[in-house]
This record gives sequence, structure tokens and C-alpha cells, in this order.
Amino acid sequence: MQTRMATLPQHPRAGSSLAHVKAREAAFGGLSRELRFCLDAGGCFAHLEGAWESTLGHEQAELIGTHWTTVVIEDDHAAMRVAIEHALRHEVRELDLRMKATAGGPRAVHWTLARGNGSEVVAAVGQERTAQHHAAADARGEAARLQRRVEELEALVEDLGDHSRSMEGFAATAAHQLSEPLIVAESGTIMVSEELGDALDPELRARLDAIGRGAARARQVIDGLLIDARSANGIELRPVEVSQVVERVLEDLAPRMRDRAVICDVGKLPTVRAETRLLAVVYQNLLSNALKYGPRDGGLVTLRSERCKEGWKLIVASEGAPLPADQTRRIFEPWRRIPGERRAPGSGLGLAICARLVDRMGGSIGVEPQADGNAFYFVLPAA
Repeated sequence: MQTRMATLPQHPRAGSSLAHVKAREAAFGGLSRELRFCLDAGGCFAHLEGAWESTLGHEQAELIGTHWTTVVIEDDHAAMRVAIEHALRHEVRELDLRMKATAGGPRAVHWTLARGNGSEVVAAVGQERTAQHHAAADARGEAARLQRRVEELEALVEDLGDHSRSMEGFAATAAHQLSEPLIVAESGTIMVSEELGDALDPELRARLDAIGRGAARARQVIDGLLIDARSANGIELRPVEVSQVVERVLEDLAPRMRDRAVICDVGKLPTVRAETRLLAVVYQNLLSNALKYGPRDGGLVTLRSERCKEGWKLIVASEGAPLPADQTRRIFEPWRRIPGERRAPGSGLGLAICARLVDRMGGSIGVEPQADGNAFYFVLPAA
């Protein structure tokens, strides 16, 4: 099957009239938004082609012989001069220029300039910046900006990695230096107590035991913090029976509890996913706080657990002054102590350490003021 093309008007190939040439240029100009020009050594237009009239409203014949500054907005003259200098050095240069139009305000045109031939020292091809062009240019600019930001972030991550490794080494050294005298103190009290045997005064024996237990607790905290510092990629969590951890912590605190006549009621405790030493430090700090801020004599500390959707809620409830509502979050910040409490010594880091270690084990921590005290709790995943 043959397809017949519409009959096109025939025009002579030679001897075309000026009117015909202009009509042909207008027809092609309507199809293309491209503009072209050549500059002579003086910076004047030696040749123009393309959609000058349809884009900017300028007759090409009127612009021949005029300086390029007649159609470029004054604020863009400096950029154009730089582009011309590069073109004269045989360097292709691209830039956006705001061009004067006869109606409707300036038009943004993207130009590519290159070295010309002969007397036409600069040749240029341009196209008006439509909304689509602007969007594409903006997208390219944003992509370049994001790429630079990615490179900056990668460099920052590398620096942070170096810093983290340096801090890990420092933490290990510091922990060793701090642990060593504590080990000496802990073992020294045991040796003195064993060597003196029955000759040691019971009161002095109790004091030695207290020194040894205090050194052991401090060493456990240091070990926990060292585990945290060394576990940049995450702490290995395993099933831990909470009752066993609590039993060991209560053994360490038993003399203080007896001295204060504090009763500890331990309910049924679950198995959770945790790190044993970190969990011991958390319970040690929470129970020490319960003793520190509880009644001067007597008092009840309750340890219990509740099932929740995140796992297990482990609770340490004690008697004492209820926390103000506005302090329930701030109390876990470093150096923060219970307002108005001066009789109990401390640095205000215990609860902050608890919050840090619970978070590292994938849990959360909080406190609920009660009518006659406070219930500190932390949530850990079930085993």
C-alpha cells in the first residue's frame, strides 16, 4: 500500500527572492529556538542566525555591526567578557546571559562560546532557558551539591572513625590504669583479713570488707563503661537470668542494707536479652540510689517485673521523696541530682550511666513518682 504525501508548494532553487529567503528563515525559526552569532575583533556582530526575532524580537539585519553589549543586560557584561577571553584562547565556554528583548522583559539564554575563524573571532550558539531548562539546570546543580555533601560526609565519617578508634584505645588504657589500684585494694583487704584471722577486731573486719566491696563495685562500673566504649558496632546480647544478676548485686550491697535496716522484696524476675556486666551495673546504680535517697533508717525496696510489648519492664521501687514531675526526664542527664537533696554524696552520673547502658542494650529507662517514693524502671527485650 502506497502512502501519498501532501503536495508541497514548489519553489525555485535559484534566483530566490529576498522575500522568499526571509519566509524560509521565519519557517525554520518557528521550529527552532536556537540562536547563533559571530563576533568580529571589535566585539560587534558580524553574523547572526536563528530565532532572534521570535525569541527576542530583534531583526537580525538591525543587529549586524552593533556591539554585543546592546543586547546583553549590563549586570552580565563582566561574565560575557570573561567567556570571550576564554573563547579567544580556544577554550569552549558556557554561560547564561540575560538578553534584552523588545517586549516582555529580559530572556535567559544559555550560550556556548568558541573560537571563530578568520575575521569572525568568536562563534556562539545559544538557546532560551525555558522552565524545563531551568529545572534541569537546577537538578544538575542540586546533584552536584549533594555529591559534594556526600564527599564531605564520607570524609567526616572517616575522621570520626579515626577519632573513635583513638578514644577506644584511650578508654582501654584509662580503664586499666583505674582498675589496677582497685584490684590492689580489693585483694589487699582480703589478704589482710585472712592473715589476721581471729586476731582482727570484728569492727575493723567489717570496715575492710566494706572497702573491698566498694573497690569491687567501682571496678565493675569501669568494666561496664569499657565494654560500652569498645562496642562501637553494637554490644553482643545474650539471654541473661535477671534473678542471678540481682542476687550477686544484693550480696555486695547486703552490709549497707543491714546497717540501714532496709528490706528488699524480690519478686519473680525474667530472662532478658542483655549483657551480664552492664545489667549488673544498672541494678547496682539503681539499688544504690534507692539506699541513698530512701529513709535514713528502715524502708522497703521492691524488685519486680512486668511483661510489655517491648519485652520486660524491670522495676526498682523504693520509699522516699517523690520526684517532681518536671524532673522525671532531666534526672537521667549527666551531673543531674535530685533537687534539694544534699545529705547523699554523689556526682550525679549514676542514672546517666544507667540510661547509657540500657540504651546500648536496646532498651529504654524512666521513672514513675509514687505516693511514697519512686519506681525506676527499664525495659529490655525478652530472651
